[in-house]
Amino acid sequence: MVKGTPSMGKRQKRSHIKCRRCGSRSFSLHAKYCVACGFGKSKRMRKLYGWKMKKP
Repeated sequence: MVKGTPSMGKRQKRSHIKCRRCGSRSFSLHAKYCVACGFGKSKRMRKLYGWKMKKP
């Protein structure tokens, strides 16, 4: 058995914080941009592509 207790000590540091522009917890501390809205990478708001959204 390898997994279990050793893996519990791996998640002390935060990788994402709250974004100033969209408010979601998607701003990457390492890459310095928001995954949800694109803040820090682009002036335009990031949006989903049509092929990515689920059709009803």
